[in-house]
Amino acid sequence: MISIAIIGFQMVIALSLVAARLFGAAFNKPDWLFWVALGWTAFTFAFVFASPLIILQLVVIWGVTAWVRPKDEDAPKQPSKLEMLTAEDDNWLRLYRSICESPAETAFLDAMVSAFDLKPDTGRLVGGGLLLQIQVPVGNYRLDFLVDKKLVIEVDGARWHSSPEAVERDAARDKVLSGKGFEVLRISARTTLYNPDQAIALVRKTRAQWLARKAQARTLGEAKPLQRNQRPNNIRERVKQFNDRVQQELDECREQSVKRGDEQSRRLQEELDADPKLRLQYEKVVADWDKN
Repeated sequence: MISIAIIGFQMVIALSLVAARLFGAAFNKPDWLFWVALGWTAFTFAFVFASPLIILQLVVIWGVTAWVRPKDEDAPKQPSKLEMLTAEDDNWLRLYRSICESPAETAFLDAMVSAFDLKPDTGRLVGGGLLLQIQVPVGNYRLDFLVDKKLVIEVDGARWHSSPEAVERDAARDKVLSGKGFEVLRISARTTLYNPDQAIALVRKTRAQWLARKAQARTLGEAKPLQRNQRPNNIRERVKQFNDRVQQELDECREQSVKRGDEQSRRLQEELDADPKLRLQYEKVVADWDKN
């Protein structure tokens, strides 16, 4: 009999909480549920003297309350530190560089920021008509860099990407990403560290070719069905003109990249000739890199 009375009393508590929830919703008083639960809690501590029963009753009160309470709307996601950065922040580049996972990735980031005059914008880097994201999760993978949301750039160090197993693993990864609609460009760490202009030239070339293929596919997809005896000369001519224009831009980018590379090499050589200690440090870094 005592057990039945206890169970019945707990049911009364639960029903009262449900009623408070329903009437609170009807009269736009969602806090009624809280006050009823608080009242039952005070009653429990004031009139219930058996410790097990106190615990049981508190579990019923607040368990039912948590179950029937109005579900709060999802709280707006708090912006991360990167999302709050602006070009006016003096240390924005340092924070973006801290995300990079290797010196080679950091060198590539610096080269991209310089080449495209990138600035922070809600967690991304934007500039020169280009959008750059860093360490982007896609499925089970984490991409080193992502350009324009679809061009994946992986910076590969010899230590982690030169073995047969690593090559096979990277190929499988690239196949999965390609199946998801991504274009993948792999750049060696040595290139980003010692010839960043060449790395930028590769990005420009790959991006231009990728955009050209997208534009060509879009042009062909939007073309109207051909009528009988009608030849697609106009479409072919438009595609040819577009490809010629892209090739011309690629040639100009390549020429500019070569010039910048020559100028950078010349300045580096002048600095090394003027500072013997710097030359020794440079030669040591190159020797250590060749060993790896």
